[in-house]
Amino acid sequence: MSLQLEKTSDRCRTQLRQMTQEGPLRVLFAPYRICPIGAHIDHQGGTVLGQAIDVGTTLAFVPDDRPSLRLRSANYPDEVHVNLRQKEPPATLWGRYAWAAARACEDQLPRSARGLQGAVEGSLPGGGLSSSASFLIALQTALLSVNDIELSSLQRVHMARRAENEFVGLACGILDQASILGASKGHLLSIDANRETWEPIAPGPGVSRAKFLVCFSGAERQLATSGFNDRVAQCREAAAELSRLSGSSATTTLGAHDDAVFARYGDQLPGELRKRATHFFTERERVAQGTRAWKAGDLTSFGAAMRGSCESSIRNFEVGSPELLTLQEILDATPGVLGSRFSGAGFAGCVLALVDAVTAEACLESVREAYARACPALSARARFFIVTSDDGVRFS
Repeated sequence: MSLQLEKTSDRCRTQLRQMTQEGPLRVLFAPYRICPIGAHIDHQGGTVLGQAIDVGTTLAFVPDDRPSLRLRSANYPDEVHVNLRQKEPPATLWGRYAWAAARACEDQLPRSARGLQGAVEGSLPGGGLSSSASFLIALQTALLSVNDIELSSLQRVHMARRAENEFVGLACGILDQASILGASKGHLLSIDANRETWEPIAPGPGVSRAKFLVCFSGAERQLATSGFNDRVAQCREAAAELSRLSGSSATTTLGAHDDAVFARYGDQLPGELRKRATHFFTERERVAQGTRAWKAGDLTSFGAAMRGSCESSIRNFEVGSPELLTLQEILDATPGVLGSRFSGAGFAGCVLALVDAVTAEACLESVREAYARACPALSARARFFIVTSDDGVRFS
Protein backbone atom coordinates (compact mmCIF):
# COMPACT_ATOMS: atom_id res chain seq x y z
CA MET A 1 0.00 0.00 0.00
CA SER A 2 1.34 3.45 -0.92
CA LEU A 3 1.92 5.99 1.83
CA GLN A 4 -0.82 8.24 0.42
CA LEU A 5 -3.35 5.40 0.31
CA GLU A 6 -2.39 4.37 3.83
CA LYS A 7 -3.05 7.91 5.08
CA THR A 8 -6.40 8.02 3.29
CA SER A 9 -7.37 4.65 4.77
CA ASP A 10 -6.48 5.91 8.25
CA ARG A 11 -8.65 9.01 7.79
CA CYS A 12 -11.59 6.87 6.68
CA ARG A 13 -11.14 4.52 9.65
CA THR A 14 -11.07 7.44 12.05
CA GLN A 15 -14.18 8.99 10.52
CA LEU A 16 -16.03 5.70 10.67
CA ARG A 17 -15.14 5.11 14.33
CA GLN A 18 -16.54 8.54 15.10
CA MET A 19 -19.80 7.33 13.53
CA THR A 20 -19.92 3.94 15.25
CA GLN A 21 -17.81 1.73 17.48
CA GLU A 22 -19.68 -1.41 16.44
CA GLY A 23 -18.87 -4.10 13.93
CA PRO A 24 -15.73 -5.50 12.30
CA LEU A 25 -14.18 -2.72 10.21
CA ARG A 26 -12.92 -3.36 6.68
CA VAL A 27 -11.33 -1.02 4.13
CA LEU A 28 -11.36 -1.32 0.36
CA PHE A 29 -9.91 0.68 -2.50
CA ALA A 30 -11.50 1.14 -5.93
CA PRO A 31 -9.06 2.80 -8.33
CA TYR A 32 -9.85 5.46 -10.88
CA ARG A 33 -9.00 4.71 -14.48
CA ILE A 34 -7.40 6.33 -17.50
CA CYS A 35 -8.15 5.55 -21.14
CA PRO A 36 -5.20 6.53 -23.33
CA ILE A 37 -6.96 5.55 -26.56
CA GLY A 38 -10.57 4.60 -27.25
CA ALA A 39 -12.56 7.77 -26.68
CA HIS A 40 -16.35 7.46 -26.92
CA ILE A 41 -16.52 4.04 -28.55
CA ASP A 42 -17.20 1.55 -25.75
CA HIS A 43 -20.90 2.43 -25.70
CA GLN A 44 -20.91 1.54 -29.42
CA GLY A 45 -19.36 -1.89 -29.00
CA GLY A 46 -15.82 -0.83 -29.82
CA THR A 47 -12.58 -2.01 -28.24
CA VAL A 48 -10.90 0.44 -25.85
CA LEU A 49 -7.69 0.62 -23.83
CA GLY A 50 -8.02 1.23 -20.09
CA GLN A 51 -5.71 1.23 -17.10
CA ALA A 52 -6.42 1.51 -13.37
CA ILE A 53 -4.30 4.07 -11.54
CA ASP A 54 -3.03 4.61 -8.01
CA VAL A 55 -5.65 7.17 -7.01
CA GLY A 56 -9.30 6.43 -6.42
CA THR A 57 -12.02 5.82 -3.83
CA THR A 58 -11.28 4.51 -0.34
CA LEU A 59 -14.18 3.14 1.72
CA ALA A 60 -14.04 2.04 5.35
CA PHE A 61 -17.21 0.20 6.40
CA VAL A 62 -18.87 -1.99 8.98
CA PRO A 63 -21.93 -4.21 8.46
CA ASP A 64 -25.30 -3.06 9.79
CA ASP A 65 -28.15 -5.49 10.44
CA ARG A 66 -30.58 -2.84 9.25
CA PRO A 67 -31.25 -2.75 5.47
CA SER A 68 -29.80 0.71 5.04
CA LEU A 69 -26.73 2.75 4.16
CA ARG A 70 -25.33 5.44 6.38
CA LEU A 71 -22.40 7.22 4.72
CA ARG A 72 -20.11 10.16 5.30
CA SER A 73 -17.72 11.59 2.73
CA ALA A 74 -14.55 13.63 3.10
CA ASN A 75 -15.53 15.29 -0.19
CA TYR A 76 -19.11 16.37 0.58
CA PRO A 77 -20.71 17.88 3.70
CA ASP A 78 -23.96 15.93 4.04
CA GLU A 79 -24.38 12.53 5.66
CA VAL A 80 -26.34 10.20 3.40
CA HIS A 81 -29.03 7.75 4.55
CA VAL A 82 -30.47 5.28 2.04
CA ASN A 83 -32.83 2.36 2.59
CA LEU A 84 -31.81 -0.56 0.37
CA ARG A 85 -35.37 -0.79 -1.03
CA GLN A 86 -35.87 2.96 -1.33
CA LYS A 87 -37.50 3.87 -4.65
CA GLU A 88 -36.66 7.59 -4.76
CA PRO A 89 -33.15 9.06 -4.60
CA PRO A 90 -31.90 11.39 -1.85
CA ALA A 91 -31.75 15.10 -2.56
CA THR A 92 -27.94 15.35 -2.67
CA LEU A 93 -25.98 14.43 -5.79
CA TRP A 94 -23.56 12.07 -4.08
CA GLY A 95 -26.48 10.58 -2.20
CA ARG A 96 -28.07 9.75 -5.54
CA TYR A 97 -24.99 7.71 -6.47
CA ALA A 98 -25.17 5.79 -3.20
CA TRP A 99 -28.85 5.11 -3.89
CA ALA A 100 -28.05 4.05 -7.46
CA ALA A 101 -25.43 1.58 -6.23
CA ALA A 102 -27.96 0.00 -3.87
CA ARG A 103 -30.80 -0.07 -6.42
CA ALA A 104 -28.61 -1.83 -8.99
CA CYS A 105 -27.72 -4.45 -6.34
CA GLU A 106 -31.25 -5.22 -5.24
CA ASP A 107 -31.76 -8.25 -7.53
CA GLN A 108 -28.68 -9.88 -5.98
CA LEU A 109 -29.45 -9.12 -2.34
CA PRO A 110 -31.59 -11.37 -0.10
CA ARG A 111 -34.86 -10.13 1.35
CA SER A 112 -33.19 -9.79 4.73
CA ALA A 113 -30.22 -7.94 3.30
CA ARG A 114 -27.76 -6.29 5.63
CA GLY A 115 -26.71 -2.71 5.09
CA LEU A 116 -23.60 -0.89 6.17
CA GLN A 117 -22.17 2.24 7.69
CA GLY A 118 -19.23 3.73 5.89
CA ALA A 119 -16.76 6.60 5.53
CA VAL A 120 -15.54 7.35 2.03
CA GLU A 121 -12.93 9.58 0.43
CA GLY A 122 -12.26 10.13 -3.27
CA SER A 123 -9.00 11.48 -4.68
CA LEU A 124 -10.63 13.67 -7.34
CA PRO A 125 -14.44 13.51 -7.65
CA GLY A 126 -15.82 14.85 -10.93
CA GLY A 127 -12.41 15.08 -12.55
CA GLY A 128 -12.89 12.88 -15.60
CA LEU A 129 -11.14 9.79 -14.20
CA SER A 130 -14.34 7.76 -13.65
CA SER A 131 -14.70 8.71 -10.02
CA SER A 132 -18.42 7.93 -10.12
CA ALA A 133 -17.85 4.37 -11.35
CA SER A 134 -15.12 3.97 -8.73
CA PHE A 135 -17.51 5.04 -5.95
CA LEU A 136 -20.33 2.82 -7.24
CA ILE A 137 -18.07 -0.22 -7.43
CA ALA A 138 -16.59 0.45 -3.98
CA LEU A 139 -20.05 0.63 -2.41
CA GLN A 140 -21.41 -2.37 -4.31
CA THR A 141 -18.33 -4.42 -3.37
CA ALA A 142 -18.93 -3.58 0.28
CA LEU A 143 -22.63 -4.46 0.05
CA LEU A 144 -21.87 -7.82 -1.53
CA SER A 145 -19.24 -8.45 1.15
CA VAL A 146 -21.51 -7.80 4.16
CA ASN A 147 -24.12 -10.09 2.62
CA ASP A 148 -21.60 -12.87 1.79
CA ILE A 149 -22.40 -12.75 -1.93
CA GLU A 150 -19.85 -13.63 -4.61
CA LEU A 151 -20.39 -12.65 -8.24
CA SER A 152 -18.27 -12.98 -11.36
CA SER A 153 -16.38 -9.95 -12.63
CA LEU A 154 -18.77 -9.67 -15.59
CA GLN A 155 -21.81 -9.73 -13.29
CA ARG A 156 -20.25 -6.94 -11.26
CA VAL A 157 -19.49 -4.93 -14.41
CA HIS A 158 -23.14 -5.26 -15.43
CA MET A 159 -24.33 -4.28 -11.95
CA ALA A 160 -22.17 -1.14 -11.83
CA ARG A 161 -23.12 -0.17 -15.37
CA ARG A 162 -26.80 -0.66 -14.52
CA ALA A 163 -26.39 1.81 -11.65
CA GLU A 164 -25.19 4.48 -14.09
CA ASN A 165 -27.50 3.63 -17.00
CA GLU A 166 -30.77 3.14 -15.14
CA PHE A 167 -30.48 5.12 -11.92
CA VAL A 168 -28.00 7.92 -12.60
CA GLY A 169 -29.14 8.40 -16.19
CA LEU A 170 -25.80 8.11 -17.98
CA ALA A 171 -25.64 6.04 -21.19
CA CYS A 172 -22.09 4.77 -20.61
CA GLY A 173 -20.47 1.58 -21.85
CA ILE A 174 -18.28 -0.82 -19.85
CA LEU A 175 -14.88 0.92 -20.09
CA ASP A 176 -14.95 2.32 -16.56
CA GLN A 177 -16.35 -0.74 -14.83
CA ALA A 178 -14.11 -3.26 -16.61
CA SER A 179 -11.01 -1.14 -15.99
CA ILE A 180 -11.73 -0.78 -12.27
CA LEU A 181 -12.65 -4.44 -11.76
CA GLY A 182 -10.28 -6.17 -14.19
CA ALA A 183 -7.06 -4.16 -14.15
CA SER A 184 -3.63 -5.70 -13.73
CA LYS A 185 -0.77 -3.52 -12.51
CA GLY A 186 1.77 -2.61 -15.18
CA HIS A 187 -0.55 -3.54 -18.05
CA LEU A 188 -3.07 -1.89 -20.29
CA LEU A 189 -6.46 -3.56 -20.38
CA SER A 190 -7.91 -4.24 -23.83
CA ILE A 191 -11.69 -4.18 -23.39
CA ASP A 192 -13.91 -5.55 -26.14
CA ALA A 193 -17.22 -3.88 -25.35
CA ASN A 194 -19.06 -5.92 -27.99
CA ARG A 195 -18.05 -9.34 -26.63
CA GLU A 196 -17.80 -7.98 -23.07
CA THR A 197 -14.37 -9.50 -22.56
CA TRP A 198 -11.07 -7.99 -21.51
CA GLU A 199 -7.43 -9.02 -21.36
CA PRO A 200 -4.25 -7.42 -20.00
CA ILE A 201 -1.62 -6.29 -22.48
CA ALA A 202 1.94 -6.46 -21.26
CA PRO A 203 4.11 -3.45 -22.13
CA GLY A 204 6.81 -3.83 -24.72
CA PRO A 205 10.45 -2.91 -24.13
CA GLY A 206 10.83 0.83 -23.72
CA VAL A 207 7.37 1.60 -22.31
CA SER A 208 9.02 2.27 -18.95
CA ARG A 209 10.67 5.31 -20.55
CA ALA A 210 7.34 7.16 -20.32
CA LYS A 211 4.84 8.05 -17.64
CA PHE A 212 1.24 9.25 -17.64
CA LEU A 213 0.56 12.80 -16.45
CA VAL A 214 -2.95 13.78 -15.36
CA CYS A 215 -3.82 17.47 -15.70
CA PHE A 216 -7.03 18.46 -13.90
CA SER A 217 -8.40 21.73 -15.26
CA GLY A 218 -10.16 22.71 -12.02
CA ALA A 219 -13.53 22.54 -13.80
CA GLU A 220 -15.70 19.65 -12.64
CA ARG A 221 -18.49 18.08 -14.67
CA GLN A 222 -21.50 15.79 -14.28
CA LEU A 223 -21.86 13.68 -17.39
CA ALA A 224 -25.55 12.95 -16.94
CA THR A 225 -26.27 16.67 -17.39
CA SER A 226 -23.67 17.30 -20.10
CA GLY A 227 -23.95 16.61 -23.83
CA PHE A 228 -22.70 13.05 -23.37
CA ASN A 229 -26.07 11.31 -23.68
CA ASP A 230 -26.88 13.38 -26.78
CA ARG A 231 -23.68 12.14 -28.46
CA VAL A 232 -24.53 8.53 -27.60
CA ALA A 233 -28.00 8.97 -29.12
CA GLN A 234 -26.45 10.42 -32.29
CA CYS A 235 -24.12 7.43 -32.59
CA ARG A 236 -27.09 5.09 -32.29
CA GLU A 237 -28.97 7.06 -34.93
CA ALA A 238 -25.95 6.89 -37.23
CA ALA A 239 -25.75 3.12 -36.76
CA ALA A 240 -29.44 2.71 -37.58
CA GLU A 241 -29.06 4.85 -40.68
CA LEU A 242 -26.08 2.81 -41.89
CA SER A 243 -28.23 -0.31 -41.47
CA ARG A 244 -30.95 1.25 -43.61
CA LEU A 245 -28.54 2.44 -46.31
CA SER A 246 -26.69 -0.86 -46.53
CA GLY A 247 -29.75 -3.08 -46.22
CA SER A 248 -28.16 -4.94 -43.32
CA SER A 249 -29.80 -6.11 -40.12
CA ALA A 250 -31.08 -3.26 -37.99
CA THR A 251 -28.69 -2.20 -35.25
CA THR A 252 -28.16 0.80 -33.00
CA THR A 253 -24.46 0.28 -32.33
CA LEU A 254 -21.80 1.44 -34.76
CA GLY A 255 -19.58 -1.46 -33.74
CA ALA A 256 -21.94 -3.88 -35.49
CA HIS A 257 -20.86 -2.42 -38.86
CA ASP A 258 -17.53 -3.17 -40.49
CA ASP A 259 -15.31 -0.51 -42.02
CA ALA A 260 -16.47 -1.33 -45.56
CA VAL A 261 -20.05 -0.31 -44.76
CA PHE A 262 -18.92 3.08 -43.49
CA ALA A 263 -16.52 3.55 -46.42
CA ARG A 264 -19.37 2.98 -48.86
CA TYR A 265 -22.28 4.72 -47.14
CA GLY A 266 -20.73 7.12 -44.64
CA ASP A 267 -20.89 10.11 -46.99
CA GLN A 268 -24.67 9.69 -47.18
CA LEU A 269 -25.14 10.27 -43.46
CA PRO A 270 -26.40 13.71 -42.34
CA GLY A 271 -23.67 16.07 -41.10
CA GLU A 272 -23.67 15.44 -37.34
CA LEU A 273 -24.23 11.72 -37.73
CA ARG A 274 -21.41 11.49 -40.27
CA LYS A 275 -19.04 13.19 -37.82
CA ARG A 276 -19.95 10.83 -34.97
CA ALA A 277 -19.52 7.79 -37.20
CA THR A 278 -16.23 9.13 -38.58
CA HIS A 279 -14.92 9.39 -35.05
CA PHE A 280 -15.99 5.85 -34.19
CA PHE A 281 -14.41 4.15 -37.20
CA THR A 282 -11.17 6.12 -37.08
CA GLU A 283 -10.89 5.70 -33.31
CA ARG A 284 -11.36 1.96 -33.65
CA GLU A 285 -8.32 1.91 -35.94
CA ARG A 286 -6.34 4.09 -33.53
CA VAL A 287 -7.00 1.58 -30.75
CA ALA A 288 -5.56 -1.16 -32.96
CA GLN A 289 -2.53 1.05 -33.75
CA GLY A 290 -2.06 1.88 -30.08
CA THR A 291 -2.24 -1.79 -29.07
CA ARG A 292 0.49 -2.68 -31.55
CA ALA A 293 2.61 0.26 -30.39
CA TRP A 294 2.25 -0.64 -26.70
CA LYS A 295 3.27 -4.24 -27.34
CA ALA A 296 6.27 -3.08 -29.36
CA GLY A 297 7.28 -0.36 -26.92
CA ASP A 298 6.86 2.25 -29.66
CA LEU A 299 6.09 5.34 -27.58
CA THR A 300 6.16 7.72 -30.54
CA SER A 301 3.39 5.82 -32.33
CA PHE A 302 1.40 5.38 -29.14
CA GLY A 303 1.59 9.11 -28.42
CA ALA A 304 0.57 9.91 -31.99
CA ALA A 305 -2.51 7.72 -31.61
CA MET A 306 -3.43 9.58 -28.40
CA ARG A 307 -3.05 12.91 -30.19
CA GLY A 308 -5.15 11.69 -33.13
CA SER A 309 -7.82 10.54 -30.69
CA CYS A 310 -8.06 13.99 -29.16
CA GLU A 311 -8.11 15.75 -32.53
CA SER A 312 -11.02 13.57 -33.66
CA SER A 313 -12.82 14.09 -30.35
CA ILE A 314 -12.68 17.82 -30.98
CA ARG A 315 -13.43 17.80 -34.70
CA ASN A 316 -15.81 14.85 -35.08
CA PHE A 317 -17.28 14.20 -31.65
CA GLU A 318 -17.38 17.93 -30.95
CA VAL A 319 -16.35 17.91 -27.31
CA GLY A 320 -13.88 20.07 -25.46
CA SER A 321 -14.46 22.83 -22.93
CA PRO A 322 -12.39 26.05 -23.13
CA GLU A 323 -10.28 24.86 -20.19
CA LEU A 324 -9.54 21.48 -21.75
CA LEU A 325 -8.71 23.03 -25.11
CA THR A 326 -6.29 25.39 -23.37
CA LEU A 327 -4.62 22.52 -21.54
CA GLN A 328 -4.39 20.52 -24.74
CA GLU A 329 -2.70 23.41 -26.55
CA ILE A 330 -0.23 23.84 -23.68
CA LEU A 331 0.63 20.16 -23.69
CA ASP A 332 1.11 20.11 -27.45
CA ALA A 333 3.67 22.89 -27.09
CA THR A 334 5.54 21.39 -24.11
CA PRO A 335 8.81 19.50 -24.69
CA GLY A 336 8.72 15.94 -23.42
CA VAL A 337 5.01 15.39 -24.14
CA LEU A 338 4.64 12.43 -26.50
CA GLY A 339 0.86 12.64 -26.84
CA SER A 340 -2.24 13.75 -24.98
CA ARG A 341 -6.01 13.56 -25.06
CA PHE A 342 -9.04 14.50 -23.01
CA SER A 343 -9.65 12.09 -20.14
CA GLY A 344 -13.26 11.04 -19.81
CA ALA A 345 -15.96 12.53 -21.98
CA GLY A 346 -14.22 15.82 -22.73
CA PHE A 347 -16.80 18.25 -21.33
CA ALA A 348 -14.53 19.34 -18.43
CA GLY A 349 -12.23 17.55 -16.01
CA CYS A 350 -8.80 16.28 -17.08
CA VAL A 351 -6.37 15.92 -19.94
CA LEU A 352 -4.15 12.83 -19.93
CA ALA A 353 -0.62 13.06 -21.34
CA LEU A 354 2.10 10.54 -22.10
CA VAL A 355 5.40 12.15 -21.11
CA ASP A 356 9.07 11.28 -21.17
CA ALA A 357 9.90 9.72 -17.79
CA VAL A 358 13.22 11.56 -17.48
CA THR A 359 11.65 15.00 -17.80
CA ALA A 360 8.23 14.16 -16.32
CA GLU A 361 8.49 16.40 -13.24
CA ALA A 362 9.88 19.32 -15.24
CA CYS A 363 7.09 18.84 -17.77
CA LEU A 364 4.51 18.87 -14.98
CA GLU A 365 5.81 22.16 -13.59
CA SER A 366 5.97 23.74 -17.02
CA VAL A 367 2.36 22.82 -17.78
CA ARG A 368 1.21 23.96 -14.34
CA GLU A 369 2.83 27.38 -14.76
CA ALA A 370 1.52 27.86 -18.30
CA TYR A 371 -2.02 26.92 -17.26
CA ALA A 372 -1.93 29.30 -14.28
CA ARG A 373 -1.08 32.13 -16.68
CA ALA A 374 -3.77 31.11 -19.18
CA CYS A 375 -6.57 30.32 -16.70
CA PRO A 376 -5.82 32.17 -13.45
CA ALA A 377 -9.37 31.82 -12.13
CA LEU A 378 -9.04 28.01 -12.12
CA SER A 379 -5.39 27.64 -11.22
CA ALA A 380 -6.02 27.31 -7.47
CA ARG A 381 -8.28 24.28 -8.06
CA ALA A 382 -6.24 22.74 -10.87
CA ARG A 383 -4.11 19.70 -10.05
CA PHE A 384 -1.25 18.03 -11.88
CA PHE A 385 0.15 14.65 -10.92
CA ILE A 386 2.02 11.67 -12.31
CA VAL A 387 0.07 8.42 -11.99
CA THR A 388 1.19 4.82 -12.01
CA SER A 389 -0.80 1.77 -13.00
CA ASP A 390 -2.54 -0.29 -10.34
CA ASP A 391 -4.55 -3.44 -9.80
CA GLY A 392 -8.33 -3.37 -9.69
CA VAL A 393 -10.67 -2.97 -6.71
CA ARG A 394 -9.44 -4.74 -3.60
CA PHE A 395 -9.63 -4.94 0.18
CA SER A 396 -6.75 -3.41 2.13
